[in-house]
Amino acid sequence: MKRTILFLALASISITGCQDKPTTEVPVTTQQSTAKLPEGHPPIGDAKIDPKADPHAGLKATAVPKGVPTKKASVVQTIDADIYTYIEAKGDDGKTVWMAMPKISVAKDAKIEYPSDVPPMKNFTSKTLNKTFETIYFIQGINIIK
Repeated sequence: MKRTILFLALASISITGCQDKPTTEVPVTTQQSTAKLPEGHPPIGDAKIDPKADPHAGLKATAVPKGVPTKKASVVQTIDADIYTYIEAKGDDGKTVWMAMPKISVAKDAKIEYPSDVPPMKNFTSKTLNKTFETIYFIQGINIIK
């Protein structure tokens, strides 16, 4: 009799335990978050992205943050092209360097600081300027020394 009760108890636990299997997958939801994107952020999800659009459109030159290693130079010339400014500058060491950044206004002979820890790009051709730069630095901005 005890064996029969024990058998029935184990059988009922086994049967009910097999019916509800735990899920290990995260349920998929189609609702989008109600959080707002930062101003100027492109839409996410079903939005169509133009592959020909410039991903840098809307960027603005920024000051070099404190603590970032910099070099000093004097502006030799600037060339504005579309949304970029190309600057040729002569460093305190006498070497001339080219840098490109989001459009900025800087006068010829102005003293500037630019980030020195940026890797150079070799043999870059600007289609807009129809010019090949032997070495150029793409940076986010400069500090104008007054």
